[in-house]
Amino acid sequence: MAEKFSDTEWKKIHTFMDKNGEQYGLPKKSKQSVVIGSFNIRKLGSLKNSKGKASRSKGAWEFLAKTAERFDLLGVQEILDSVDGLNYLKGLMGKEFGMVVSDTTGKKPGGAGMTERLGFLFNWKRVNRTEVASDISYDRSEIAGNLFENREEFWKSFDEYANKLSKWEAKCIERKAARKKRPAKPTMKLPHFLTFIRQPHCASFEIGKKNPYRILAVNAHLLYGNYPEERRMEFFAIIDWLINRAKKAETMYHPNILFMGDCNLEFKNPAVERPKIDSFIKSLNKKELRSKKSAKINFPFLDPHPTHGLFKTNARQTETFDQMCIIANDKRLPGYKKNSVAKDSGDDYNYGMFNFVDLFSNALFEKDFLDLPTKSDRKKLIKKFEHDVSDHMPIWIRLPIPK
Repeated sequence: MAEKFSDTEWKKIHTFMDKNGEQYGLPKKSKQSVVIGSFNIRKLGSLKNSKGKASRSKGAWEFLAKTAERFDLLGVQEILDSVDGLNYLKGLMGKEFGMVVSDTTGKKPGGAGMTERLGFLFNWKRVNRTEVASDISYDRSEIAGNLFENREEFWKSFDEYANKLSKWEAKCIERKAARKKRPAKPTMKLPHFLTFIRQPHCASFEIGKKNPYRILAVNAHLLYGNYPEERRMEFFAIIDWLINRAKKAETMYHPNILFMGDCNLEFKNPAVERPKIDSFIKSLNKKELRSKKSAKINFPFLDPHPTHGLFKTNARQTETFDQMCIIANDKRLPGYKKNSVAKDSGDDYNYGMFNFVDLFSNALFEKDFLDLPTKSDRKKLIKKFEHDVSDHMPIWIRLPIPK
């Protein structure tokens, strides 16, 4: 098992966090604004591991609770089959917090692989749960039609996979005879999107007590596979779902959508590819959502923040895997033009990330993570918290209390 922070190190971290947390993006609490966030908490499951030992340290649980309680509504990804950890976290946060959690997704019951849930933690004093809760899926006719229309490309993909499996099986026999470790099973590369690797989950909320923002919150943990093009297919599939839902806002249970989640977007050439996706999404407001009855779409974390630049949300600070999106009919909710004037002070619209990696690094070494002397130093630090806390950092949006 990987080494974790010692009790002494956690004491330093918590003391430093209590004094300096907001400097690293931990959102402040305010009576005049609400904070909505997204956090992939790595393998949040049982309180004990398979060997009967605590799955997380006391310091990590305390850290997660002190972080999560800053949010009025928090979408959580990578909750495992056991909800003991999520319930324990909610209990540490206090009686004013409630939760919604999906059933498992990501594999069939009894099948191999890691099953996951998606959940929301929310503050009853600021947020009301309303009646809708559902998974998001594609129906059978849509999937069958896709397979039929693109059958030649799919058959080619299936044939390629069959050849890979044949070679893999031969290697397995060779390795077994040589008493060597079995090789990893190959993965299938699909030419078109079929359905989500894990079904996104949604629940409806009212945020604020007087004239509230009425939203459908959509929580997703998209594909992290071997092929970046497949990751993008899932991302654009959820965009397509959101856009088509927004076109008929008058029939939605709540008129606004708030998407959040780990999208696993990765770019080989981020300087070129990220602006292309950003430009495409903004163009949807003039093309797909040009009707006065349509909502408008805003992905703030595709835009550089006016103060902090582009947020890198993974622990290594190399990728913006995590995203949030506002699809608004309510004129009080911010469109993408507001991103360029987002401010850290006050209670107006803002967006940010809690960079706990830099917080840990400064608490222990008085340097930002990327300023640590060597790659080995950075790797050693990450190993101490990537399983105990997470390998993702939470992102958030601040909105003024509705009036």
